[in-house]
Amino acid sequence: MIERRMAALLLAGATLAGCSAGADTTPPPLAATPAGSRAPMGLHLAALQGGAFLMQTAQLGVGRARSPELRRFCEFEASEQRGLVQAMGLAGHAVTAPPALPPAKMAMVQGLSDSRGAAFDRMLLAAQQRGHSEALETFAALREAGGTPADGVLALLAEDRIREHLAMLQMLRA
Repeated sequence: MIERRMAALLLAGATLAGCSAGADTTPPPLAATPAGSRAPMGLHLAALQGGAFLMQTAQLGVGRARSPELRRFCEFEASEQRGLVQAMGLAGHAVTAPPALPPAKMAMVQGLSDSRGAAFDRMLLAAQQRGHSEALETFAALREAGGTPADGVLALLAEDRIREHLAMLQMLRA
């Protein structure tokens, strides 16, 4: 019998599950990270920080992107990041406040805040692509770290959706 927390996570995760038909489903190699940050707790924080970055940049994109397709992507991305935080909470992780962004990510958000027009769209696409690539590495590491079953389910669903988003971002760049 599935326990209630796992059932709730599976239902929340269903909103993250996407179709990645035609997208490359081979996970990229993991970046070299300190051993402590590869432990599940460090990976949870990395996932939340990455999600906060994707959320902040998407929220800027909703109001400033020139491309209607990019604005639509940003609306979906912001909504999905809220859902991911909810799913992590259902999995028992502390998600009460968004974590502080690392200085490099803060600088990228500030750069986006200061830009307009076509330059904004280019910077936003680059930020989203970088953020999604890093998120894919983080969730692959979380799945491979052998944490809780809920971590595995969450990571598996997130990885599929992130690959789909990377394919969408590539099409938006074209």
